[in-house]
Amino acid sequence: MPTLRWSSRPAALAVVLAALAGAGCTEVEDATVTGYEPARLESSGSDGGTRVVFTEEGLERSALETGSAVRSGARVAVPSEAVMYEPDGKTFVYTVVAPRTYLRQDVQVDRIDGGRALLEGGPPAGTTVVTVGAAEVYGAELEIAGSH
Repeated sequence: MPTLRWSSRPAALAVVLAALAGAGCTEVEDATVTGYEPARLESSGSDGGTRVVFTEEGLERSALETGSAVRSGARVAVPSEAVMYEPDGKTFVYTVVAPRTYLRQDVQVDRIDGGRALLEGGPPAGTTVVTVGAAEVYGAELEIAGSH
């Protein structure tokens, strides 16, 4: 394996930087010494919940998708991929409460039926819930940060 000489390092660095630039690597918004934060947490008020508020870039990078809670007979149904499971078996969904803003809501799942979770308790019909990317919202809520 050839060794890299000091005289060739600037050229090698230039090649690496050019490759990174061509791969779409760019600066992130709100970069700080401690790292990029794609979301922030804020109190939701009297209910004691925590809202997860994504930056525009954080939302774009997480590629969240949503669906709606709908009436299904006597129950409300949400897309089954919206349901998150805690280690103790408790279930919840993330509801959309404002643009880029998500709030955890506990649900009680009666059963899963054809891609829908039929709920005994949870958000009312018409509520928008996160379907794809709920794990990213959960990570942001728990303040589990990645590195860039």
